[in-house]
Amino acid sequence: MQILDEQLVRERTLRSTVQTLDDLTGGLRSSQVTLFDSDNGYVSSILHMLCIQAISQFDEEVVWIDGGNAIDPYAISSMCKRLRLDKREILSRVNVSRAFTAYQLVALIDEKLEEQVERSAPSAVIVTSITDMFLDKDMKWMESHQLLRRCLEDISRVTKEHETITVLTDRTQNQLRPSPKLSTLLYEHADQIVQMRTKRDGVLFRLPKEDREIVFSPVPWNQMTLDEFKGEDHIGKDRGHLPIGT
Repeated sequence: MQILDEQLVRERTLRSTVQTLDDLTGGLRSSQVTLFDSDNGYVSSILHMLCIQAISQFDEEVVWIDGGNAIDPYAISSMCKRLRLDKREILSRVNVSRAFTAYQLVALIDEKLEEQVERSAPSAVIVTSITDMFLDKDMKWMESHQLLRRCLEDISRVTKEHETITVLTDRTQNQLRPSPKLSTLLYEHADQIVQMRTKRDGVLFRLPKEDREIVFSPVPWNQMTLDEFKGEDHIGKDRGHLPIGT
């Protein structure tokens, strides 16, 4: 009898419930790093919904490394209420670590990330505003470049070895764009890139690696979708009601 040494890979797909985005990307896949390169606050809503969906869909935890004070428990609670999920249960399964300096961020990723992933076995890893800390004027450019590369290599390795669905964001809204060389590093280490750009008629979602794009018009948080008005299941097809810039 032949013995196979290869481990089985958990092929899983996480959908944001924003139908336009999900149709464009096909969802976020396990063992892959997805970068959201965004100048629009709507990315915050997508991240919070991805976090909720990862927990509810796979019944597993989420590891969130917050480099830009991006996670908002109140936004998660509001979304849970709208989705009729237990907010206490969801929040209890989000493992948050915050960094306020580049060195703290490096320590969390380089020294603690794999340990946290092994301990909690999350379905998803979220790292927000990863470039913000490396734009500190007191840091030399070469040091910023080397430390960011180290972080991205660690994230990529942990993602593939532990088959997580990993999401990165580059910066907080209104923050200066990183230098082209830092941006290039991010793009080189991402398996999937979603650019989000503010347009007059909505938000442009673009996949630069595939040269595909679509414009989406978010519905304000306090506006009900037609499905909700009809009383239908609101994990349905039209997910345009996510809050704008939570």
